[in-house]
Amino acid sequence: MSTDKTAQVQKIMTALPLQTAPPTASVKEIAEQMNAHKKGAIVIVDAQNRPLGIITERDIVRRVVAEGRDPVRVTALDVMSHPVISVDPDVSIYNAALVMTKYKIRRLPAVRDNVLHGIVTATDLARYLYEKNKQDPTLQAMSRFSLIEHA
Repeated sequence: MSTDKTAQVQKIMTALPLQTAPPTASVKEIAEQMNAHKKGAIVIVDAQNRPLGIITERDIVRRVVAEGRDPVRVTALDVMSHPVISVDPDVSIYNAALVMTKYKIRRLPAVRDNVLHGIVTATDLARYLYEKNKQDPTLQAMSRFSLIEHA
């Protein structure tokens, strides 16, 4: 597999404007925002766009729904995962993947000087690797061989 350990996260991340929410937002509002924008997570930020936490669909299911809590009354601050695990937008995609693997996370905010600049997801990484490696002649040959072998 062809690997490029120098390509930067900013090449594949979703940059500003992102879907974010303040820590005072209700979980209901956050869930509605996720649904409306087809996002699996929302970064919780302060007025200066500094990340305070992140809320994923899983957080909502485990910390609100499964516990029978009222999503109208529960705020982002109550259920967000924090501190935020993040990388600088200039870090290599390879190192971002290592961070995601180490912490078992699928969404990684890109933060510089404590300000949110974007987010990279496991889907972004997969898409990047697919696009990068579909041009690799060795992988193409292996893929054809595998298809013939399993036909």
